[in-house]
Amino acid sequence: MPTLDEVLAKVTEEGTADDSMIALLAGIKQQLADALSGATLPPAVQAKVDAVFDAAQANVTKVNAAINA
Repeated sequence: MPTLDEVLAKVTEEGTADDSMIALLAGIKQQLADALSGATLPPAVQAKVDAVFDAAQANVTKVNAAINA
């Protein structure tokens, strides 16, 4: 059975990984926005880009809900 110190270390490690993932996604989204600034994507391509970020945000929301439960 893990000690409380080991559990705390694991939870802290996971929190750092989650924060890193959120920062990565935000950075990618901003880089795409900057790269596409002034560009017009075909509607089908824009829908796919939107779907990627909607799915990523849904995953973040699920993780946050699980943490808050």
